[in-house]
Amino acid sequence: MKDVKAELLANPAVRQAYDAQTPEFVLARELIAARTQAGLTQGDVAALMGTTQSVVARMEPLTAA
Repeated sequence: MKDVKAELLANPAVRQAYDAQTPEFVLARELIAARTQAGLTQGDVAALMGTTQSVVARMEPLTAA
C-alpha cells in the first residue's frame, strides 16, 4: 500500500490535492484523540451534539497517512 501511495504522490497534481487535505486530517485526529481521552464513543458524542453516530463517524475519517 505504501508503494502505491508513494507512486501516486509522485504526481504533482495528486501531491497538491493530498497536501490540501492536511488541515482536515489534523482536525480529525484531534477530534478522535479528544473523544477517546474523554472515554466517549461516537454514539456518546453524537448524543451530546444532537446528531447521529454516522455523522460523527464521517467526521472521523480513516486518517492513516
